This record gives sequence, structure tokens and C-alpha cells, in this order.
Amino acid sequence: MEHRRHRRPHDHQRVQLDDYFFARDIGRGTLDKKYERVPPARFSADSDDLFMRSMIMKYAAEEKTEDGAPSGNFFMNEASTRAACTEVLGSHKGLKGDDLKEYLKTYFPRTWAHFDVNKTGMIGVEVMPQFVRFVASDQSLQL
Repeated sequence: MEHRRHRRPHDHQRVQLDDYFFARDIGRGTLDKKYERVPPARFSADSDDLFMRSMIMKYAAEEKTEDGAPSGNFFMNEASTRAACTEVLGSHKGLKGDDLKEYLKTYFPRTWAHFDVNKTGMIGVEVMPQFVRFVASDQSLQL
């Protein structure tokens, strides 16, 4: 089997999308081996952090191991982060339509640049609460 180096976000290189499973991949695969997303134990119970579970199950990309299996390590690319922010700003800040589009156009790029300092194209899912509060300019935002 060909050895393939995985480009994790801290490697200061852009990641390769084929190194990840996306939420759209859940249930896809071969008859005997379909991709199943399993959130980390600390986010799997109903009493746990619902925001983080939503980020993992609905938006995040799961890194593949060298042999192509799910690793349990979750990251957000720019598009999925923008989609998550769109949802949260709509539900928590009441932004919609053109106001939401203009808000994201103004504040999302600088927030993404702040969090993706190495310009890898991915950030760890664990920073999403801080990211959303930063883009919303509301550090007390209840997620």
C-alpha cells in the first residue's frame, strides 16, 4: 500500500480534502463498510454540549487515518464554518436575508483569518464556540 502523509492543520500546509470524511459521507461506502460518524464520548449524551455535538455531526470533517478509517479527530473547513455561523447568527442574533449576508461578508473573513493563522484551510472543531462568539462580537453568547 502506498504511504500517504496526512496533512494535519498544524503542518503549515493546506489540507487535502480526500484526507477527511464529511457529514455528507455518513451512511456512504460499500455494502459491508459504510462511514459512521461517532462523536467523542464527551459530546455523545443528551446532557452534553449540544452545540459541539451539532458542530461535529452536522458540519465538521473527520480526519482519516493512514489506512482510510475514521480517526475521531474533527476539523472545520471554511465553507462548513461559514454555514455553521450562518445558522447560529440567524438563530441567536436574529440576522437574516441581506443583513445576514452583509454581516458575514464584513466579519467572517477577518475571523477566519484570525483562527486559521497557518492558512491550512482547517481549524479544530473545539474552537467553534470561540469562533462563533468572535464573529458575533458577543463573548456572552449562549450556545
